[in-house]
Amino acid sequence: MARRRREFWKYAEERWPLLHNLMAGHFHQDFDIDYGSLEGAMDAATSLGPLEHRKAVIQEWRDWNMSEGVKDDIRPFLHDGFGVAVLLKKPIDGRNFMNRVYEGLIAGVRAETGKNWE
Repeated sequence: MARRRREFWKYAEERWPLLHNLMAGHFHQDFDIDYGSLEGAMDAATSLGPLEHRKAVIQEWRDWNMSEGVKDDIRPFLHDGFGVAVLLKKPIDGRNFMNRVYEGLIAGVRAETGKNWE
């Protein structure tokens, strides 16, 4: 099991470095201590950083979504590949979590640019 975890982690880190950093840096085992709550971690993850960086994270999210994101249950990859320590009880919880990250990033970019960015 530890080998698979290392392989997922390395794969995610190499293929989606910005998204990996955002996920591992904001949704790790101490996210509630660092950010006060899941909402606090979500707000920080989706609103902090330069505009161009957040746009690049969105592009990586889209690439991730076209490959790993199409699976029925993305929770194993979220936990092992991105180090997400958020309790995701059902497969739909994993999908909803990642959609919230994406929607938060998009909303922040739109608010900052004043236009509909896709």
